[in-house]
Amino acid sequence: MTTLAKNSGIWQWALFSFVLAGLTGFVFRMGFVFPLPELLNLENIRHAHSHLMFFGWASLLPLYFIKLDIISGYHAALGARLMKNALWWMLIFGILSFPVFLLFGYQPVTISSTSLPLAVIFSGMVMLGWYGFMAGYVITKVKKKNFQANIFYEAALVMLFISSLGAWSVGGTQIFDIGGPLLPKALTHFFLATFVEGWVILVLMGLISKALAMKDDDFVVPPTALVVLVAIGAPFTFPYGFSEGLINFDLSVAARTGGILIAEGVLLFAYSIIRTHRNHISLWIWPIVFLVLKSLMQITASVTPIGMWLSDHGFRILYLHTTLLGALSTGIIWFLFQMVSMKKKYFYGVLASITMLIGSLILPTSIFPVILFGAWVYKILAIVAIFPVIAVLFFWLKLGKIVEQEHHPKDMPSIRREVVL
Repeated sequence: MTTLAKNSGIWQWALFSFVLAGLTGFVFRMGFVFPLPELLNLENIRHAHSHLMFFGWASLLPLYFIKLDIISGYHAALGARLMKNALWWMLIFGILSFPVFLLFGYQPVTISSTSLPLAVIFSGMVMLGWYGFMAGYVITKVKKKNFQANIFYEAALVMLFISSLGAWSVGGTQIFDIGGPLLPKALTHFFLATFVEGWVILVLMGLISKALAMKDDDFVVPPTALVVLVAIGAPFTFPYGFSEGLINFDLSVAARTGGILIAEGVLLFAYSIIRTHRNHISLWIWPIVFLVLKSLMQITASVTPIGMWLSDHGFRILYLHTTLLGALSTGIIWFLFQMVSMKKKYFYGVLASITMLIGSLILPTSIFPVILFGAWVYKILAIVAIFPVIAVLFFWLKLGKIVEQEHHPKDMPSIRREVVL
């Protein structure tokens, strides 16, 4: 059995990031019910919440899993050291970016006689960590004998790199005053679309296929075709983040085409797993269910008139949480769960809390009758938002206790392959 290293720190800090980001999301929703201190405003809280989830959870922990997949245990080789140091680099600057986003957002911070865009700087440092990890991965692939590549992981890393180019370009357009106010907005959504639809989906597909030991023959179409569908479609979905008045015919076609390509790839992936592994799919069924729900929403948005969904901000929030919290986070938690001996009730607690939160997000959408909408909805959203925080906190504490016991067993220790970072 593969077990987590007690002192690795990365998985501990990633769970801490989830809890802290979740608490920030709870505070954000409480801001619609009670007045917040003047030091805080809702926009900055939202930025702090989303960026910590991106930097400290949705990118950090999957990269940690990729590292464990190709190198388990300590290695002094250059590639291994690069990946290890890059993970800590990402963690440090991801955590440091949180208070900056919370207090200042993207506004420059005055230090002595200089104004510095600290949020942009720290975000850029995190992305440099992504590049360091990618360099370590490539070096390891070239030098390690019998290297077994996971096509989903490698495509995910490419999409992570491409998404970072969009983020860098935002700063460049602002510095050189290129493209007016629309181009930076477009590039921001390009980053988000490529990160969420490309990196997140492909790395989750990689985790699931690895855990279930999927072979090429298990897929209804070659894995390369699935990767191509998602990778090509992801960048084209950036117009989904625009307001209705900014969408012309060409952008509409691009977004719809990209959405259909991604949904097709994900649904074929899900069908392949259910067709070949339905008897031992275990609780991986839940991330797959959320992936299917996400794909159905994406197809609906791609074939219906723009006005039905683009102006509905609540639908966008529901979709993002179904993808990031429903599919990715339940997949990450279950992946961690399988590395130790833990009662399933801890996973079920996380699953139930996430399902409740996503279900509550239906309330502020146009799906819910407007006539029934009232201030009580915000109170429900705030209350439900704390449940995943509590569930993951209990999961984290139990996981840490089990890892502690596995490294200091009372009885004769069994032989284990320890994963050290």
